[in-house]
Amino acid sequence: MAVRLPNELLDLIAQHTTRHTQAQLSAVSRRVYYVSTRVLYASILNMDITRTTRCLLTLSKNPELARLVRFFLYVSYSHALGSFHALLTRALSNMTSLQTLWFYHDTYAPMSGIKIRTSCRLTKLVYVSESDTSYPIFQFLSTQPSIEELHISCRSDNTSTLGPEALPALRDLTAPLHLLPILLESRLSRLTRLSVLGTMSEPEAFVQLGMILEATKPPESIELVIGTHINFRTSSIIRQVITPGLALLGLRIPFIDSLRLNIHQGRIEQDQLQDMFTFALPKFSNLKTLAVMSQLPASYAHVHRDPPTWLVRMTSDTPTALPQSQVPHSEFVLTWRPLNHDALYDTSCHMQVLKSWRQVHPSLERVVFPVGAYIFID
Repeated sequence: MAVRLPNELLDLIAQHTTRHTQAQLSAVSRRVYYVSTRVLYASILNMDITRTTRCLLTLSKNPELARLVRFFLYVSYSHALGSFHALLTRALSNMTSLQTLWFYHDTYAPMSGIKIRTSCRLTKLVYVSESDTSYPIFQFLSTQPSIEELHISCRSDNTSTLGPEALPALRDLTAPLHLLPILLESRLSRLTRLSVLGTMSEPEAFVQLGMILEATKPPESIELVIGTHINFRTSSIIRQVITPGLALLGLRIPFIDSLRLNIHQGRIEQDQLQDMFTFALPKFSNLKTLAVMSQLPASYAHVHRDPPTWLVRMTSDTPTALPQSQVPHSEFVLTWRPLNHDALYDTSCHMQVLKSWRQVHPSLERVVFPVGAYIFID
């Protein structure tokens, strides 16, 4: 006896199965084809060049299918021919409902053959092309007024410009330091989050960032994300670069209410971590949230995917922390035991660090480490 499954159930099955199964489901019946195809083509992820070519051929010849695409990810191929770029251009022009585009060009093949001509209204664009400046990316940005989140990393030249009326909806920007003067002009006041790509390991980088952010109309508040590295053989970079650099940013950019420092390389000891922000924090007059992060080793990440949140009471000489939700004590100890003497992962020293920071910056509300978040409740 045949059973007719409701479209809602078919949609659920299609969403939670593999792409291979989605393709097979589309051949069952016209109704199943409609449901599974809509899910299959909603997101086009990275594939080998053979499968990508077949997919682009389909999308270039079938505008109805291309209109189903909401997310498209492209990673360049070093051996792609000009005909492939023409095929990509035709397929993109048919993706009129595209919302998110990830475009990685990491080869030295020129992009001049690729034309991103589409009538879609992107809300998110990730564009990375460090090896080729031939593509007029800023001209393309001028045609996309609905972009809210932009991640861009490319080289620029003296002709790179972006009109003040471009990107009126932009709220979240990730870019290297050298592109910020172009991207922030007349747009900084609308941002809620700014992430600076690269490693800030020289005093000049902090000075340059401060000058760029001072040069245009500021927002009421913003989250700033920057990265650095720490040489485990010497702490001079902390004393001579990072600490005074952070203090400078606090003085020159008072609208920062959330700061995230990503340590790309190296580990930090308790006294280094404590002293760094004990000096810098008083300079951030409006800071409410501070995050100091580093890449969590895979052996730790798979044990506890969701770091806990702790409520910290500072009313006594000895701060106390209570879990916001119940976390088995044994699991917490197993997951977050000290990692190579790195204070970011050593929960036994966090209360002392938090006490020191709160004393010099009483308005601090939240601190985040890789092992969990601490929220002050007094």
